[in-house]
Amino acid sequence: MEIREFSQERDKDCWLEKIGASDWRAGKYLHELLADNSFYRHCGAKSRLFLLTEGRELISFCTLAERDGILDCGLTPWIGFVYTFPPYRGRRRIGRLFEQAYATAKKEGYRSLYVSTDQQSLYEKFGFTYMKTMQDVWGGSSLIYRKDIETPDYRDILGKSVSGTIDRPLGSRHPDYPEMLYPVNYGYVDGLTAGDGEEQDVYLLGEAGPVSSFSGRVIAVCHRLNDVEDKWIVSADGLPRSEAEIRAAIGFQEQYFMGELYTLKTDTLKDSGL
Repeated sequence: MEIREFSQERDKDCWLEKIGASDWRAGKYLHELLADNSFYRHCGAKSRLFLLTEGRELISFCTLAERDGILDCGLTPWIGFVYTFPPYRGRRRIGRLFEQAYATAKKEGYRSLYVSTDQQSLYEKFGFTYMKTMQDVWGGSSLIYRKDIETPDYRDILGKSVSGTIDRPLGSRHPDYPEMLYPVNYGYVDGLTAGDGEEQDVYLLGEAGPVSSFSGRVIAVCHRLNDVEDKWIVSADGLPRSEAEIRAAIGFQEQYFMGELYTLKTDTLKDSGL
């Protein structure tokens, strides 16, 4: 899967046609805004449209906009026009686009991200918190959700030597989701409690086969944006890995969560959306 930004696409007509094929009134409206070049006038000059694609197939789309359908309230930016095509629903694929929107807003210096919706118990799954109910431009009411943008400091963790237990070795299956096969060893740091009240989980890289215990160096932290715990990535051989290598190794499980990857590179802290 790949995330594209509509404004940077050469073949805009192709993606515009796919957006127009959505079975959703707001999707049709977005198509109209893009087709008559009024999207930026309506949503703001710095607004973006993100597309989650697989080859030439459009999976999901959403906007990161300066304005939404709420009366002037000083809140910005907004995630809007959130849509996933029917064959891809139920897999939280839209979370990939929320990651992109979060990373973009963070890079531009915003402190919070907002959503206006009429749906309850949906955006909480992606780390948003109900803020209040506000009037929209059509005279109705809308639920406003907010997600604060964080900048955690992992300098005391990255590079740290740790040891622990592997309870889900490479090649084993998830105890609750047997369709999930572990391509890396997965375990925990003995005696260290994480944010969920359990021992700190780790992905162990650098072992070609299953092991029962480990020792190594923390080379990255996966900071989940819609969960209470982080995941540490430990190198058993002490060697660094590229961000692409780490994301590929842990994506079998982290694809179901929103997250940022913080890595240790020559004593500097860098974050990158998963």
